[in-house]
Amino acid sequence: MTMCLGFGQITTVTAIESSDMQLVYDFGSQTLAVNVSHYSINKNDIIETIEILKNGIFCMNRTYENQSTNEWVYDTFSVSAVVDDNLTVTATCSRGLSITRWVIVTSTTATNTPPSDTTTTTTTEESTDGTDSPGTPLGTEFAVVAGIGVVVFLILFFAWLSPDNIPGVFRQLGSRIRSGLIWTGEKVRNAFSWLKTGLGNLLQQIKAKAPSK
Repeated sequence: MTMCLGFGQITTVTAIESSDMQLVYDFGSQTLAVNVSHYSINKNDIIETIEILKNGIFCMNRTYENQSTNEWVYDTFSVSAVVDDNLTVTATCSRGLSITRWVIVTSTTATNTPPSDTTTTTTTEESTDGTDSPGTPLGTEFAVVAGIGVVVFLILFFAWLSPDNIPGVFRQLGSRIRSGLIWTGEKVRNAFSWLKTGLGNLLQQIKAKAPSK
């Protein structure tokens, strides 16, 4: 369990998930504007790809070598669409975290939230050949931690059901865990006992020093 918690803490420190994505589709110019809020802690943690689906089908993707600023990425895409088309956009950072938002096309301007800035971003590659961009493993690190937790639970569960069939290494691990819990419990009880005794002596001293009426 300590290892599981450790994996979760490592992920939190090394990657910052995108907090929001603002989309605006201009029907007249057939242009989709994308503004991704993503705080970049260093040059190795940037929005790396933006992928666009139209009605659930791959439309295009674009990769980046830098961000507009260390707080967001803004870019525009030429996307041919008709009224009621669903444009779904997924932005993935170089750490593997992703964010997805969508907008329904109207005959004027469709938006989920207007973008706050129009700074351009350097584009290194654009693909419209129907080849999907690299995977967008949203929450992959959480799935790994959950998987480890399930494995640990199953081992402990089957050990409780049939301890004789558990390999010796797991029995030793269980024994060490039990010994550790017993040792910890004794230390906690001793600490509470020491605290109780100390508070009792302190109260007696206060009562002895208090002037009698």
